[in-house]
Amino acid sequence: MQNNKILIVVLLILTISGLALVSFYISKPKQIAPIKPEVKPAPAVTISTDKTSYNQGEVINISITNTLATSILYCQGGDSFWGIEYFNEGEWKNPGLEKDGGFQLTENEIGDRCNIALFERIPPPELKSQSSISSQWNQKICPFKVTSPGAPNIVKYIEGNKYRLTFCYGFEVTPDDPYSLNDLKTIYSNSFTIK
Repeated sequence: MQNNKILIVVLLILTISGLALVSFYISKPKQIAPIKPEVKPAPAVTISTDKTSYNQGEVINISITNTLATSILYCQGGDSFWGIEYFNEGEWKNPGLEKDGGFQLTENEIGDRCNIALFERIPPPELKSQSSISSQWNQKICPFKVTSPGAPNIVKYIEGNKYRLTFCYGFEVTPDDPYSLNDLKTIYSNSFTIK
């Protein structure tokens, strides 16, 4: 009987202690982690590549996205809507503006003869708000010399180097030239290397 009383007292003490702990835990103020607001990138026009490093001849996937609240007009430079610059001696250079020459993109096969193509000018195409366009480049070029730009050349892969893409856009056509844009803006992609 004495053992039963001790057992009942122990169980009663454990029950009261357990209820006190539960009561203390429930009454303790909870620290609620603040909800972090979703951070959305600012509306912009962006150009990007799918990777930052490529082997020679590997296809480069290019994407231009317009998240602005309005449509844009963009420059269509012959067979592409983007340009390319390479990094040399601490600065970015446009190969089409080199004093010795430059290159044009081509779909011809490596080793084929190529000539610089002249393209008919077209009015700037529209890229609507919240939309994107994409392109692929196989790294093939048709080089030319400033002294003889019309002379035939041989298609080759672009040399290994550090590059970035350019994209020019605006919001309205120049009143006296339906092929040009007012207040032209140029954006740049991530830099990437070709090995």
